[in-house]
Amino acid sequence: MNNIAIKDFQKQVQNNCDISDAHFGGTYSLCGLLLRLRDLYKWESGLQPWQEPEPTDLLEWVDERERHWERISQNEFQPLRIGEKVYDPFDSEAINSILRPIGLIYGAGYAAAMKPSFFLAELIDSRKAGGLQIDMVDRELARDLFVAPAMRQGDQIFARRTAMLFSLWDLIMEMRPSIRDAIVFALLQHNLDARKIRSRPKELGPELHRVAEFELETWIYHEIGEAREDVFDGFLWHEIVSTYADSPIELFARVIKDLLADTHTEGLLGHIIRSRKKSSLGFYISFMRPFTKLMFPDAPEAFKQFQLSGDWGIIDTARNRAYQKAQSNALELIELHLEGRRKSTDWARSKILSDLIEPLGLMTNMDEDD
Repeated sequence: MNNIAIKDFQKQVQNNCDISDAHFGGTYSLCGLLLRLRDLYKWESGLQPWQEPEPTDLLEWVDERERHWERISQNEFQPLRIGEKVYDPFDSEAINSILRPIGLIYGAGYAAAMKPSFFLAELIDSRKAGGLQIDMVDRELARDLFVAPAMRQGDQIFARRTAMLFSLWDLIMEMRPSIRDAIVFALLQHNLDARKIRSRPKELGPELHRVAEFELETWIYHEIGEAREDVFDGFLWHEIVSTYADSPIELFARVIKDLLADTHTEGLLGHIIRSRKKSSLGFYISFMRPFTKLMFPDAPEAFKQFQLSGDWGIIDTARNRAYQKAQSNALELIELHLEGRRKSTDWARSKILSDLIEPLGLMTNMDEDD
Protein backbone atom coordinates (compact mmCIF):
# COMPACT_ATOMS: atom_id res chain seq x y z
CA MET A 1 0.00 0.00 0.00
CA ASN A 2 1.27 3.46 -0.89
CA ASN A 3 0.57 6.62 1.12
CA ILE A 4 -2.54 7.44 -0.91
CA ALA A 5 -3.96 3.96 -0.37
CA ILE A 6 -3.23 4.17 3.37
CA LYS A 7 -5.04 7.51 3.63
CA ASP A 8 -8.02 6.08 1.78
CA PHE A 9 -8.12 3.06 4.10
CA GLN A 10 -7.79 5.39 7.10
CA LYS A 11 -10.88 7.28 5.93
CA GLN A 12 -12.81 4.04 5.50
CA VAL A 13 -11.99 2.95 9.06
CA GLN A 14 -12.80 6.37 10.51
CA ASN A 15 -16.15 6.31 8.71
CA ASN A 16 -17.08 3.09 10.52
CA CYS A 17 -15.80 4.58 13.79
CA ASP A 18 -18.13 7.54 13.31
CA ILE A 19 -21.08 5.30 12.47
CA SER A 20 -20.47 3.29 15.65
CA ASP A 21 -20.41 6.50 17.70
CA ALA A 22 -23.60 7.72 16.02
CA HIS A 23 -25.38 4.47 16.87
CA PHE A 24 -24.06 4.02 20.40
CA GLY A 25 -23.10 7.46 21.77
CA GLY A 26 -26.34 7.49 23.73
CA THR A 27 -25.31 4.43 25.78
CA TYR A 28 -22.87 6.54 27.81
CA SER A 29 -23.87 8.73 30.72
CA LEU A 30 -23.74 12.46 30.03
CA CYS A 31 -20.55 12.79 32.06
CA GLY A 32 -18.96 9.78 30.40
CA LEU A 33 -19.88 11.00 26.94
CA LEU A 34 -18.48 14.49 27.52
CA LEU A 35 -15.17 13.09 28.79
CA ARG A 36 -14.89 10.81 25.77
CA LEU A 37 -15.75 13.63 23.38
CA ARG A 38 -13.09 15.86 24.95
CA ASP A 39 -10.45 13.15 24.52
CA LEU A 40 -11.61 12.43 20.97
CA TYR A 41 -11.29 16.14 20.17
CA LYS A 42 -7.76 16.23 21.58
CA TRP A 43 -6.77 13.20 19.53
CA GLU A 44 -8.32 14.58 16.36
CA SER A 45 -6.63 17.95 16.93
CA GLY A 46 -3.21 16.43 17.62
CA LEU A 47 -3.17 17.64 21.24
CA GLN A 48 -1.40 15.87 24.08
CA PRO A 49 -3.67 14.79 26.96
CA TRP A 50 -2.45 17.66 29.17
CA GLN A 51 -3.09 20.27 26.48
CA GLU A 52 -6.55 21.68 27.11
CA PRO A 53 -8.53 23.09 24.16
CA GLU A 54 -10.24 26.45 24.16
CA PRO A 55 -13.75 25.89 25.56
CA THR A 56 -15.43 27.63 22.63
CA ASP A 57 -13.49 25.52 20.11
CA LEU A 58 -14.43 22.33 21.94
CA LEU A 59 -18.12 23.26 22.19
CA GLU A 60 -18.30 24.14 18.48
CA TRP A 61 -16.64 20.83 17.63
CA VAL A 62 -19.06 18.88 19.86
CA ASP A 63 -22.03 20.60 18.20
CA GLU A 64 -20.71 19.73 14.76
CA ARG A 65 -19.95 16.15 15.81
CA GLU A 66 -23.51 15.67 17.05
CA ARG A 67 -24.87 17.04 13.75
CA HIS A 68 -22.57 14.64 11.90
CA TRP A 69 -23.91 11.74 13.96
CA GLU A 70 -27.46 12.73 13.06
CA ARG A 71 -26.57 12.71 9.37
CA ILE A 72 -25.11 9.21 9.50
CA SER A 73 -27.31 7.69 12.21
CA GLN A 74 -29.07 5.39 9.74
CA ASN A 75 -25.89 4.24 7.98
CA GLU A 76 -24.64 0.66 8.20
CA PHE A 77 -20.99 -0.32 8.67
CA GLN A 78 -19.18 -0.41 5.36
CA PRO A 79 -16.91 -3.19 4.06
CA LEU A 80 -13.25 -2.19 3.91
CA ARG A 81 -11.47 -2.18 0.58
CA ILE A 82 -7.73 -2.76 0.21
CA GLY A 83 -6.71 -2.75 -3.42
CA GLU A 84 -9.09 -5.01 -5.31
CA LYS A 85 -10.19 -6.98 -2.24
CA VAL A 86 -13.09 -6.18 0.08
CA TYR A 87 -13.11 -7.26 3.74
CA ASP A 88 -15.74 -7.51 6.44
CA PRO A 89 -14.94 -4.70 8.92
CA PHE A 90 -14.72 -7.26 11.76
CA ASP A 91 -12.24 -9.52 9.93
CA SER A 92 -9.21 -7.99 11.60
CA GLU A 93 -7.08 -11.11 11.14
CA ALA A 94 -7.31 -11.02 7.35
CA ILE A 95 -6.90 -7.25 7.23
CA ASN A 96 -3.84 -7.35 9.47
CA SER A 97 -2.19 -9.96 7.26
CA ILE A 98 -2.00 -7.09 4.74
CA LEU A 99 -1.27 -4.25 7.15
CA ARG A 100 1.26 -5.76 9.59
CA PRO A 101 4.08 -6.03 7.01
CA ILE A 102 3.80 -2.28 6.33
CA GLY A 103 3.77 -1.32 10.02
CA LEU A 104 0.06 -0.83 10.65
CA ILE A 105 -2.47 -2.65 12.85
CA TYR A 106 -6.26 -2.67 12.62
CA GLY A 107 -8.53 -3.57 15.53
CA ALA A 108 -12.24 -4.41 15.51
CA GLY A 109 -14.46 -5.78 18.25
CA TYR A 110 -17.27 -5.08 20.70
CA ALA A 111 -17.09 -2.92 23.83
CA ALA A 112 -19.62 -2.48 26.66
CA ALA A 113 -23.28 -2.45 25.57
CA MET A 114 -22.02 -4.38 22.50
CA LYS A 115 -20.75 -1.17 20.95
CA PRO A 116 -18.66 -1.96 17.85
CA SER A 117 -15.22 -0.42 18.21
CA PHE A 118 -12.51 0.05 15.57
CA PHE A 119 -9.06 1.56 15.38
CA LEU A 120 -6.10 1.87 13.01
CA ALA A 121 -2.63 2.57 14.40
CA GLU A 122 1.09 2.42 13.73
CA LEU A 123 2.77 -0.77 14.91
CA ILE A 124 5.84 -0.32 17.12
CA ASP A 125 6.40 -3.85 18.42
CA SER A 126 5.04 -7.31 17.69
CA ARG A 127 5.83 -10.46 19.66
CA LYS A 128 4.52 -13.84 20.78
CA ALA A 129 3.90 -14.74 24.43
CA GLY A 130 2.55 -18.12 25.45
CA GLY A 131 0.75 -18.65 22.17
CA LEU A 132 -0.66 -15.13 22.13
CA GLN A 133 0.15 -12.50 19.51
CA ILE A 134 0.84 -9.13 21.16
CA ASP A 135 0.88 -6.04 18.96
CA MET A 136 1.98 -2.76 20.56
CA VAL A 137 0.80 0.38 18.76
CA ASP A 138 1.45 4.07 19.26
CA ARG A 139 0.14 6.81 16.95
CA GLU A 140 -3.48 6.12 16.08
CA LEU A 141 -4.79 7.02 12.62
CA ALA A 142 -8.46 6.23 13.24
CA ARG A 143 -10.51 5.57 16.39
CA ASP A 144 -13.96 5.90 17.95
CA LEU A 145 -15.23 7.07 21.33
CA PHE A 146 -14.28 3.86 23.09
CA VAL A 147 -10.64 3.34 23.95
CA ALA A 148 -8.92 0.83 26.21
CA PRO A 149 -5.16 0.51 26.80
CA ALA A 150 -5.30 -3.21 26.01
CA MET A 151 -7.89 -5.42 24.34
CA ARG A 152 -8.03 -9.04 23.18
CA GLN A 153 -9.64 -10.95 20.33
CA GLY A 154 -9.03 -14.65 20.57
CA ASP A 155 -5.26 -15.15 20.61
CA GLN A 156 -4.60 -11.53 19.53
CA ILE A 157 -3.82 -8.78 22.06
CA PHE A 158 -3.73 -5.12 21.04
CA ALA A 159 -1.81 -2.77 23.36
CA ARG A 160 -2.46 0.93 22.69
CA ARG A 161 0.15 3.28 24.12
CA THR A 162 -1.78 6.46 23.32
CA ALA A 163 -4.86 5.08 25.08
CA MET A 164 -2.73 4.28 28.13
CA LEU A 165 -1.35 7.83 28.14
CA PHE A 166 -4.81 9.41 27.99
CA SER A 167 -6.11 7.04 30.67
CA LEU A 168 -3.28 7.99 33.03
CA TRP A 169 -3.80 11.69 32.47
CA ASP A 170 -7.56 11.52 33.02
CA LEU A 171 -6.95 9.54 36.20
CA ILE A 172 -4.50 12.13 37.54
CA MET A 173 -6.74 15.07 36.69
CA GLU A 174 -9.82 13.45 38.23
CA MET A 175 -7.96 12.16 41.33
CA ARG A 176 -11.01 11.52 43.49
CA PRO A 177 -10.32 11.57 47.25
CA SER A 178 -10.95 7.81 47.49
CA ILE A 179 -8.07 7.03 45.11
CA ARG A 180 -5.74 9.98 45.70
CA ASP A 181 -3.42 8.00 47.97
CA ALA A 182 -3.05 5.17 45.44
CA ILE A 183 -2.29 7.58 42.57
CA VAL A 184 0.28 9.47 44.62
CA PHE A 185 1.88 6.15 45.63
CA ALA A 186 1.99 4.86 42.04
CA LEU A 187 3.56 8.01 40.62
CA LEU A 188 6.13 8.21 43.40
CA GLN A 189 7.47 4.86 42.20
CA HIS A 190 8.24 6.68 38.93
CA ASN A 191 9.79 9.61 40.86
CA LEU A 192 6.87 11.87 40.00
CA ASP A 193 4.67 14.05 42.20
CA ALA A 194 0.98 13.89 41.29
CA ARG A 195 0.24 17.37 42.62
CA LYS A 196 3.12 18.92 40.69
CA ILE A 197 1.97 17.25 37.49
CA ARG A 198 -1.49 18.73 37.98
CA SER A 199 -0.13 22.21 38.65
CA ARG A 200 2.61 22.15 35.95
CA PRO A 201 1.11 20.03 33.16
CA LYS A 202 3.05 21.53 30.23
CA GLU A 203 6.35 20.95 32.00
CA LEU A 204 5.72 17.59 33.65
CA GLY A 205 3.00 16.05 31.47
CA PRO A 206 5.53 14.70 28.95
CA GLU A 207 7.01 12.56 31.75
CA LEU A 208 3.91 10.42 31.50
CA HIS A 209 5.08 9.00 28.17
CA ARG A 210 7.62 6.79 29.95
CA VAL A 211 5.06 5.91 32.63
CA ALA A 212 2.53 4.85 29.99
CA GLU A 213 5.13 2.74 28.19
CA PHE A 214 6.12 0.97 31.42
CA GLU A 215 2.59 0.42 32.74
CA LEU A 216 1.20 -0.80 29.44
CA GLU A 217 3.62 -3.73 29.58
CA THR A 218 1.88 -4.66 32.85
CA TRP A 219 -1.68 -3.99 31.61
CA ILE A 220 -1.21 -6.57 28.87
CA TYR A 221 -1.46 -9.20 31.60
CA HIS A 222 -5.14 -8.46 32.10
CA GLU A 223 -5.67 -9.76 28.57
CA ILE A 224 -3.36 -12.71 29.18
CA GLY A 225 -5.36 -13.56 32.30
CA GLU A 226 -8.55 -13.32 30.27
CA ALA A 227 -7.15 -15.74 27.72
CA ARG A 228 -6.14 -18.17 30.49
CA GLU A 229 -9.34 -18.16 32.58
CA ASP A 230 -11.67 -20.97 31.57
CA VAL A 231 -14.87 -20.35 33.55
CA PHE A 232 -16.62 -18.69 30.60
CA ASP A 233 -16.15 -20.33 27.23
CA GLY A 234 -16.09 -17.92 24.31
CA PHE A 235 -19.49 -18.78 22.84
CA LEU A 236 -21.30 -18.72 26.18
CA TRP A 237 -19.69 -15.43 27.18
CA HIS A 238 -20.79 -13.70 23.99
CA GLU A 239 -24.28 -15.14 24.35
CA ILE A 240 -24.60 -13.77 27.90
CA VAL A 241 -23.40 -10.22 27.16
CA SER A 242 -25.46 -9.97 23.97
CA THR A 243 -28.61 -11.36 25.63
CA TYR A 244 -28.47 -8.79 28.43
CA ALA A 245 -26.72 -5.98 26.52
CA ASP A 246 -26.78 -2.49 28.02
CA SER A 247 -28.18 -3.67 31.35
CA PRO A 248 -26.95 -4.21 34.92
CA ILE A 249 -26.55 -7.90 34.06
CA GLU A 250 -24.10 -7.16 31.25
CA LEU A 251 -22.12 -4.91 33.58
CA PHE A 252 -22.16 -7.59 36.30
CA ALA A 253 -20.93 -10.20 33.81
CA ARG A 254 -18.16 -7.95 32.52
CA VAL A 255 -16.94 -7.09 36.02
CA ILE A 256 -16.84 -10.78 36.95
CA LYS A 257 -14.92 -11.64 33.80
CA ASP A 258 -12.48 -8.78 34.41
CA LEU A 259 -11.93 -9.96 37.98
CA LEU A 260 -11.31 -13.51 36.82
CA ALA A 261 -8.69 -12.13 34.42
CA ASP A 262 -7.06 -9.80 36.95
CA THR A 263 -6.93 -12.31 39.79
CA HIS A 264 -5.92 -15.35 37.74
CA THR A 265 -2.41 -16.52 38.66
CA GLU A 266 -1.24 -15.58 35.14
CA GLY A 267 -3.31 -12.39 35.06
CA LEU A 268 -2.67 -8.77 35.96
CA LEU A 269 -2.40 -9.01 39.74
CA GLY A 270 -0.50 -12.29 39.52
CA HIS A 271 2.07 -10.60 37.28
CA ILE A 272 2.25 -7.52 39.53
CA ILE A 273 2.88 -9.70 42.57
CA ARG A 274 5.52 -11.88 40.87
CA SER A 275 7.31 -8.86 39.41
CA ARG A 276 6.98 -6.74 42.58
CA LYS A 277 5.66 -3.79 40.55
CA LYS A 278 4.61 -1.31 43.23
CA SER A 279 3.59 1.39 40.76
CA SER A 280 1.33 -1.01 38.87
CA LEU A 281 -0.32 -2.07 42.12
CA GLY A 282 -1.07 1.58 42.92
CA PHE A 283 -2.51 2.14 39.47
CA TYR A 284 -4.59 -1.04 39.71
CA ILE A 285 -6.25 0.29 42.86
CA SER A 286 -6.62 3.73 41.24
CA PHE A 287 -8.36 2.39 38.13
CA MET A 288 -10.83 0.18 40.03
CA ARG A 289 -14.39 1.15 39.13
CA PRO A 290 -17.12 1.40 41.80
CA PHE A 291 -18.76 -1.90 40.90
CA THR A 292 -15.38 -3.65 40.76
CA LYS A 293 -14.57 -2.43 44.27
CA LEU A 294 -17.88 -3.83 45.44
CA MET A 295 -16.98 -7.23 44.01
CA PHE A 296 -13.38 -7.03 45.29
CA PRO A 297 -13.80 -5.26 48.66
CA ASP A 298 -10.52 -6.61 50.08
CA ALA A 299 -8.38 -4.74 47.55
CA PRO A 300 -8.31 -1.21 49.06
CA GLU A 301 -7.66 -2.48 52.59
CA ALA A 302 -5.01 -4.94 51.40
CA PHE A 303 -3.29 -2.07 49.59
CA LYS A 304 -3.27 0.04 52.77
CA GLN A 305 -1.72 -2.83 54.70
CA PHE A 306 0.83 -3.35 51.94
CA GLN A 307 1.88 0.31 52.11
CA LEU A 308 2.67 -0.16 55.80
CA SER A 309 4.32 -3.57 55.62
CA GLY A 310 5.55 -4.10 52.06
CA ASP A 311 4.26 -7.68 52.37
CA TRP A 312 3.23 -8.99 48.96
CA GLY A 313 1.62 -11.99 50.67
CA ILE A 314 -1.22 -9.69 51.78
CA ILE A 315 -1.97 -8.80 48.17
CA ASP A 316 -1.72 -12.42 47.02
CA THR A 317 -4.15 -13.58 49.71
CA ALA A 318 -6.66 -10.91 48.64
CA ARG A 319 -6.12 -11.86 44.99
CA ASN A 320 -6.81 -15.54 45.61
CA ARG A 321 -9.92 -14.81 47.69
CA ALA A 322 -11.27 -12.51 44.97
CA TYR A 323 -10.64 -15.16 42.29
CA GLN A 324 -12.57 -17.77 44.23
CA LYS A 325 -15.49 -15.37 44.74
CA ALA A 326 -15.53 -14.30 41.08
CA GLN A 327 -15.46 -17.94 40.00
CA SER A 328 -18.45 -18.70 42.24
CA ASN A 329 -20.38 -15.69 40.89
CA ALA A 330 -19.59 -16.69 37.32
CA LEU A 331 -20.84 -20.24 37.82
CA GLU A 332 -24.07 -18.96 39.39
CA LEU A 333 -24.59 -16.55 36.50
CA ILE A 334 -23.98 -19.29 33.95
CA GLU A 335 -26.37 -21.67 35.72
CA LEU A 336 -29.21 -19.14 35.77
CA HIS A 337 -28.60 -18.14 32.16
CA LEU A 338 -28.64 -21.76 30.98
CA GLU A 339 -31.82 -22.42 32.96
CA GLY A 340 -33.27 -19.36 31.23
CA ARG A 341 -32.78 -21.14 27.89
CA ARG A 342 -35.33 -23.72 29.07
CA LYS A 343 -37.72 -21.28 30.75
CA SER A 344 -37.38 -17.79 29.29
CA THR A 345 -34.96 -14.89 29.03
CA ASP A 346 -37.29 -12.77 31.15
CA TRP A 347 -37.22 -15.41 33.89
CA ALA A 348 -33.41 -15.55 33.80
CA ARG A 349 -33.13 -11.76 33.83
CA SER A 350 -35.39 -11.51 36.87
CA LYS A 351 -33.55 -14.28 38.75
CA ILE A 352 -30.09 -12.89 38.02
CA LEU A 353 -31.14 -9.45 39.21
CA SER A 354 -32.85 -10.72 42.37
CA ASP A 355 -30.35 -13.45 43.33
CA LEU A 356 -27.01 -12.02 42.25
CA ILE A 357 -27.17 -8.26 41.72
CA GLU A 358 -29.77 -6.75 44.06
CA PRO A 359 -28.13 -8.26 47.19
CA LEU A 360 -25.03 -6.21 46.35
CA GLY A 361 -27.01 -3.05 47.13
CA LEU A 362 -25.76 -1.06 44.18
CA MET A 363 -28.73 -1.14 41.81
CA THR A 364 -29.10 2.64 42.13
CA ASN A 365 -25.46 3.39 41.35
CA MET A 366 -24.22 1.05 38.66
CA ASP A 367 -23.06 3.59 36.06
CA GLU A 368 -19.43 2.76 35.42
CA ASP A 369 -18.81 5.99 33.51
CA ASP A 370 -19.25 8.30 36.48
